[in-house]
Amino acid sequence: MKLWGKLSKATLALMLTGAMVACSGNNGNAPASEGSGNKPAEKVELTMLTHYVGVNETQLKPLIEQWNSENPDIQIKPIGVDFGELQKTIMTKQSAGQGADIMHVYALWGGQLNKNNVLAEAPDHIAEDVKANYPEAAVKGASLDGKVFGYPTEVQAYGLFYNKRLLKEAGFDNPPATWDEMLSMAKAIEKKDSSGKVQVQGFGFQRGYAGLVDQPFMAMMAAAGSNLLSDDLTKSNLNTDAGKKTLELYSKVYGKDGMTDISFNATKGFGTGQVAMTIGAGWWAGSLKTVMKDSYTDVGVAPIPSLDGSSKGTIAYTWAWGVNSKSKNQEAAWKFLQWMNSTVVKDDLTPEGSFLLEAFNTASSRKSDLESPKLKEHLGSDPIIKNFSDALTYASEEQSPATAAEVQDILFKNIESMWTGQQSLDDTINNAHTQIEEKLK
Repeated sequence: MKLWGKLSKATLALMLTGAMVACSGNNGNAPASEGSGNKPAEKVELTMLTHYVGVNETQLKPLIEQWNSENPDIQIKPIGVDFGELQKTIMTKQSAGQGADIMHVYALWGGQLNKNNVLAEAPDHIAEDVKANYPEAAVKGASLDGKVFGYPTEVQAYGLFYNKRLLKEAGFDNPPATWDEMLSMAKAIEKKDSSGKVQVQGFGFQRGYAGLVDQPFMAMMAAAGSNLLSDDLTKSNLNTDAGKKTLELYSKVYGKDGMTDISFNATKGFGTGQVAMTIGAGWWAGSLKTVMKDSYTDVGVAPIPSLDGSSKGTIAYTWAWGVNSKSKNQEAAWKFLQWMNSTVVKDDLTPEGSFLLEAFNTASSRKSDLESPKLKEHLGSDPIIKNFSDALTYASEEQSPATAAEVQDILFKNIESMWTGQQSLDDTINNAHTQIEEKLK
């Protein structure tokens, strides 16, 4: 495996299930009906379900309007729901025969979507385009059982965020390359008041929900040389050397033998300049820029430290556009998605590449977008975005068994139990490994 789901952004292992209404030239309340979709109707309206709401929806709107203006016979009707409701919406609407024609899906849901036959397999020309123009992690993220189901969009890798000012004040000119360096630097940077309360945390993991804990864990485990699960998604790798060493590292940060206070909020603390190092996904840089304002210049990003300091590893989660297997207008849907993701429209960027850059300050992973002068200039002037873009060349995909959410919940609960002193490191390794394998059966 080379990876196994996040975030989307930023985001997360919390997910519900769902999809929306699809229609064909009516009021938008008719379901997408069964059919091969070989011939689009003379005039069709395709529903497109996304988690883009608010500002993101506004930024997507001009691209949809451009398509609709240029293609009067194929009209796109976007439907936005909050991320937390998207999976629930997809599954409940699909069960009712009311699924949207086009869906924006998180790859971690792939196993469940595949089990319920929600997504159509991409036509050969689309599959060939994806395989030829996206990094391996993105291709795998947009595939089910080895078959491409759509176009990768938000492909986000994980890296080490660090505060350059805090490192320099402690005498460090560069971020750590190994886990041992990371821990020793963290101890040197950490500051406490006279009562022992942490004022500056050297290193902290973000906490709060499964995705926020598990995805950095999987990125660290990838840096140690292994994925969380076997390549065929039938076994846990937590009892391997890489799995044991990653859990051991986690036990050294928080918990009975931990070096710092688990109650110190690493997410908030990094934004206020009180945490020197943490692990996060590329999208977080945009949030930090908003929160930190002028202090954002203190932020640096480096590859995930590894055991030996020379090998590289991380995970990347993927979002992708796909087409409903029950849509009777599949040909029209693929025509739109091909335009959205492969046609150069403005500034030598695809519509999707332009949207990702403008909406999220994120680089598209498509080769043609990465070759555009505008994106090249942007990457050259923003080392943080470039670091995450470069990481996609060696990242593993987030694995997505049918029970992905349950597997991540198991890992999350066992790590939290270890961190809060409810079980030992050995028990955490054994319990998490056994419970995950049982869930994969």
